[in-house]
Amino acid sequence: MFEDATKEDLVMVLREMRETVAADLGIMELKQKLMLSKAYLEEEEFVRDVLATTIEDRMKKEEDKKKEEEYKEEHRKEEEEYRKKAEERHFERIQELELARIETARWKAEKEARIREERHKEVKEA
Repeated sequence: MFEDATKEDLVMVLREMRETVAADLGIMELKQKLMLSKAYLEEEEFVRDVLATTIEDRMKKEEDKKKEEEYKEEHRKEEEEYRKKAEERHFERIQELELARIETARWKAEKEARIREERHKEVKEA
């Protein structure tokens, strides 16, 4: 009955049973207080069910929180991967643009060189 119970579970059940709970009590004292409570002595099965439900609810909340954190982490990783790919594409576009500029400059220089050669030939022939 108590194996999965935390201090918070025991405090919650004791308060539901209208018992006063001192903040400095340890888990063993809380277990003992619960087993000696009027509610437990009169309706042990009911108190056990309340404790079991409290434990199940807490564990479900913990599991849900863990799943949510895993989802958030997965989402963060996906966003990071998307950002990296976008940066890579941007860098590739910059490189392609720079190569196009270099190619255009080279093509222009070659064209100007051919024009100069042709003019030089024309001047020699004339």
